[in-house]
This record gives sequence, structure tokens and C-alpha cells, in this order.
Amino acid sequence: MSSDQNKQPLITKTLIKCMSCDYTLERDFQEGDFVPKIVGTCPKDGGKLYIAGIYAVKIAEPKR
Repeated sequence: MSSDQNKQPLITKTLIKCMSCDYTLERDFQEGDFVPKIVGTCPKDGGKLYIAGIYAVKIAEPKR
């Protein structure tokens, strides 16, 4: 990896899924997030929502 790749700004995201249906939600990471933390109820079917993943994505640089 070059040093330029190490300097790219990243943002941490949290992936939330329902235990009983296909509902998913991606939001910014919040302090205290961990896999498989229960974080609420599903708006579709009332099932439990849990954190399925935490990952970093590159912030898109504005095009010149």
C-alpha cells in the first residue's frame, strides 16, 4: 500500500438487520456499537434489530 492510500479519509458505518425479516439499515457508527448488539425493534414486523456489521468506507472526494 502506498502512503497516499493510508491518508484517505474514512467514515465508520454500522449495519443493522432484523432477526425475522429482510429489513436492513446503514447508519453512522455510534460509540458503544458492537456486533451483535440488540438496538431496537423492526418498523416492518416488530422483530428485534441487531448490529450485523461495523465497517469503514472511503469518503468520496469532490471531483474537480
